[in-house]
Amino acid sequence: MRIISIFIAIFLFYGCEEVGDNMPILSDKKEKQPIIIVNKNRHLNIADFWIDKIEDADKIIMSREEIEKFNSRVAYVEKKLTNFKDISPTYSGSWVKKSIEGMLKGISQQADYFEDGTRIANSFFNDLKDYMDIGAIEDSVKTRYALTVKYTNQRIVPTELSLLKSKEQIFFDRNQNSALDIGTPIAILHTTKDGKWHFGIAPTSSGWIRDKDIAFGTKSDIGGFLNTKKFIVTTEAKSSIKIAGRYYDYLRMGVRLPYILTVDNMVMVLVPTRDENGTLILSNGTIRSNHTHKGYLDYTPNNILTEAFKFLNAPYGWGGSFGEQDCSKFIQEIYATVGVKMPRNSLSQSMVGDKFLDLAPLSKEAKSALLINSAHIGATIVHLKGHIMLYIGEYKGEPYVIQTVWGDSKRHYPLGRTAVTSLNFNDYLSKIDRATLIE
Repeated sequence: MRIISIFIAIFLFYGCEEVGDNMPILSDKKEKQPIIIVNKNRHLNIADFWIDKIEDADKIIMSREEIEKFNSRVAYVEKKLTNFKDISPTYSGSWVKKSIEGMLKGISQQADYFEDGTRIANSFFNDLKDYMDIGAIEDSVKTRYALTVKYTNQRIVPTELSLLKSKEQIFFDRNQNSALDIGTPIAILHTTKDGKWHFGIAPTSSGWIRDKDIAFGTKSDIGGFLNTKKFIVTTEAKSSIKIAGRYYDYLRMGVRLPYILTVDNMVMVLVPTRDENGTLILSNGTIRSNHTHKGYLDYTPNNILTEAFKFLNAPYGWGGSFGEQDCSKFIQEIYATVGVKMPRNSLSQSMVGDKFLDLAPLSKEAKSALLINSAHIGATIVHLKGHIMLYIGEYKGEPYVIQTVWGDSKRHYPLGRTAVTSLNFNDYLSKIDRATLIE
């Protein structure tokens, strides 16, 4: 009798825990609600729960040589990346003008309000065009070379002002193109009248960067910094870096810096800084050694899931706003730790390589079955219009992902963070159109 009672108690414990595992906790009231708990089963938020389900979690997905071939394809065949070594010493002035004017025109059509709710007048964009000094661009533009010396926002037009599509969308600054970590190479092609902003090409995007956040150097010196054989890669969502023992800035995951030596629990690295004239100086900086890895991590399901779960509950940041990450930057940072170079936006990421599952024409049931049977955990990203997610496996017959997501709906307010969810969350299963294998 006692044995039966224990059995019943165990059954009830697990049965209660598993009811509605995939459903966010919401009340029955009609008003929109915040999401506090996304998964009722607490184990779903632990990386090892998913890693233990993988038959060989430490199997190499791609070797270093295979990764280099993959990166080369993305850069040269698909043309979704710009390698620093391929930056031209000169660019056509008409191309530079067209690029700048195209971005100005685009945002003038997308943004109607400032952050304080006042409407943007046409004169604002006219003044910006004058400030950009586009008329000063010559027929042939000589490239200047620079490295970012701080975490910096890359803007569509040269202003710190937030430009919104609607008054309520304060978290979606349409002027935010991307955010660049320390040590990002930039090909500078134009400068505003006052010298405070520069237009340039970064590895995965183009836009305007503040002068105070970059330092100019020779292509040779910058190339040497980028291609050093001894390097570390950051493996935490955020890692502080100190210069002369004082806090300098922080690095996001996947940043590569030249390695010097290890002292106690700190690694010493080369950090780009600038002198008073904006000239590049390489300074010694230190980072906690347990926030770094010498060389890239091996590309395994274990490593990808372990790195991804380090972002759990991290806030969503459109285009890298507020020092955070959005859906595609989340994916980009994870894969950077193993040396895989991903494009910046979700659509481009979903189109890399030549291995994918076409989900668009399938029913929800067929999509679920295809993912569970054919997706490779740690090497599969799942796309729907405007969004990208990392597939982490199956649980109780449902495909699950980890994603950095805004994720609002008629029922609830935005999730606004990195979370583990079933693909039934917000009916994503009906919306996903492609699963891409990064291999």
